[in-house]
Amino acid sequence: MKHNHLINQQGQGIPEYGLLIAAVSLVVFGILSLLGIRVSDVFCNIAAGLGVEGSCSSLLFFDDFSNGGENWFSFYNHDDNWAFNDDENPNLCHTGSGGDVLLAEGSEGSDYTISTDANLSSGNGYGLFFRTTKNDNGRIEGYTFQYDPGYGGGQFIMRKWVNGYELWPPFATASAPPGYDWHDVNRQVEVDANGSVFTAKIDGQEVLVGSDDAYAEGSAGLRAWSSSQACFDNFKVESN
Repeated sequence: MKHNHLINQQGQGIPEYGLLIAAVSLVVFGILSLLGIRVSDVFCNIAAGLGVEGSCSSLLFFDDFSNGGENWFSFYNHDDNWAFNDDENPNLCHTGSGGDVLLAEGSEGSDYTISTDANLSSGNGYGLFFRTTKNDNGRIEGYTFQYDPGYGGGQFIMRKWVNGYELWPPFATASAPPGYDWHDVNRQVEVDANGSVFTAKIDGQEVLVGSDDAYAEGSAGLRAWSSSQACFDNFKVESN
């Protein structure tokens, strides 16, 4: 009887310890979240400390345009509107007059951050596509963040695309500071898509936050419209 009693005590202890560990884990994860620390980053740092390489790579896509446009496709088949410069500082430029959308092959994801170097030399602006897909009708859907001196006297805006059309009005807008230099300035542009919240930064400074929950995943890309002349370099997509 005594032996059986000990077996029963041990059997009850295992699930109790499991519940205790689970409770402690939830508390720890909650504290990390409040501190802005992602659990995945913790595990990645541990893995790196143990010498496990590549297990936590967050890079989805990168192109410095040194190999031309082999990683991109024109959604509207307007390849002639783009030029890939192969000089000492290769880059991609929109040089045409009809506008177009370029999507980065292999950049598909859900929560990610897009960044690129950009310079608008003339025209009304450019945009970064994110969570972009082609629907059953073969039309583009997703979101754009736009660097848009032609909108409302010059604004940063976010648009939603449905069945090939950009909806009006934009779901998020912000005016640039007075005297803002839109043209002939090298900018570092970043868009972070995290759940239903999208944050845009220019040169490291937050300029716009928008929210929408229609599209959960898709590719990243670039757009330019009308006769805008803009060049891009170091286009990168990293998972969050």
